[in-house]
Amino acid sequence: MTTQTAMPLPTPGTSFVTMVENLVAGEHLEKNPWTPDAMWHNIANQAVDALVARGELRRDEADIITGLTPLEELPTALDCPDPSPIWRCVYTAYRLTAGSSFGETKAEIRNIMARRAVTNKQFSFMLGVVIDRDIRRAKARKEPGSRRPSSLQRARNAFGDGGFLTEDVPGRHWIPAFMPLPQLLERALAGDRDARITLMIGGGFALMMDGYLTRDRESKLFEGNAPFRGSPPAILTDLAGHEHGLRMLATAWEYWDPTKPAHDYDIPVINADGSLVVTGDTRETRSPERLTEYKLYEIASPSKAMAGFLKQQEARKARNQAASPVDRDRDNRERLAIALDIAKDAATALENSAVSPPPHPFGTQEEWERARSTAQEVYDTLVRNRPDPGEGYIESADPEEDEDAQYDDE
Repeated sequence: MTTQTAMPLPTPGTSFVTMVENLVAGEHLEKNPWTPDAMWHNIANQAVDALVARGELRRDEADIITGLTPLEELPTALDCPDPSPIWRCVYTAYRLTAGSSFGETKAEIRNIMARRAVTNKQFSFMLGVVIDRDIRRAKARKEPGSRRPSSLQRARNAFGDGGFLTEDVPGRHWIPAFMPLPQLLERALAGDRDARITLMIGGGFALMMDGYLTRDRESKLFEGNAPFRGSPPAILTDLAGHEHGLRMLATAWEYWDPTKPAHDYDIPVINADGSLVVTGDTRETRSPERLTEYKLYEIASPSKAMAGFLKQQEARKARNQAASPVDRDRDNRERLAIALDIAKDAATALENSAVSPPPHPFGTQEEWERARSTAQEVYDTLVRNRPDPGEGYIESADPEEDEDAQYDDE
């Protein structure tokens, strides 16, 4: 006679998803160990079910968070403008972090993990593996021939460094502003706090998921990929604190494509007034300039970017003493391009200043003359040394092979 062991009945409030993942967890305990991503994914599902059992979440709310509610049903379920994964992200952040929900969710995580404390970075990493459910397959694709990891892995690294958990989000009272992006931006620019937080989370999610905003690493500073050090929450706080930054967040949200990996398209850079920065001399060659992490930091905090740029130049100048002439020329071209970009942005901001003289936005006559003279000297140098257009070189996109090294430790 064969004795069969009865399968334990599910506890009240336990979803089918959690039952399945608990069985899978048992398999991993006996065989392959969990990766941090899978472990926190399982913890998140159990925490959501525990919140449902305690009456802190309704089952329909939990289904939106865990992805059981299809994207196409989000406009009806949330009264949001479109079925974008970003709206699921915003709602998940709201239901698990706003007000008392943050402490309640943390308490369930501590119970599940038998820990006395859960850090905000751990909580943020858990959020990251929850809110990327809709886009994992697309964002996990790697660029052919590249050593750098997929944008999905870089995004999870960013969430592990705090993600969009700025001081305004966890434990604070805020409500998502479910409205079309133009209206959301307009309200955020007018000072509406809920609209600003919604835009910061949505735009920040897009920037992190595509690798434009990554975790804080010292190597990024020395490699020149960022002008100063800053974690994702710090950069998002700066971006959400002024008009140019809010417009950049809205642009990232608008151009973000959840169906494509990051290398299939680019988010453009914008001017302070929201217009696109373009390159090229004719209408046929004009296209949005590619956003970089350096440019994103510069938009977030121009003053910090300038100070960081000057420090980098000093370090680069010292390093170039022993460099080859070709390497020195390349580095100096990069310095010139960055310095001109900074100078153009500063001059434009001063020209559009709302301050009525005196004092004049460009300073005294002596300060203006010194700036004009320096700018004229740079211009004359460029004109005197124009490359011969008949040398046979064809402009093309830089393959950026040297950038691979920066992602080796991501």
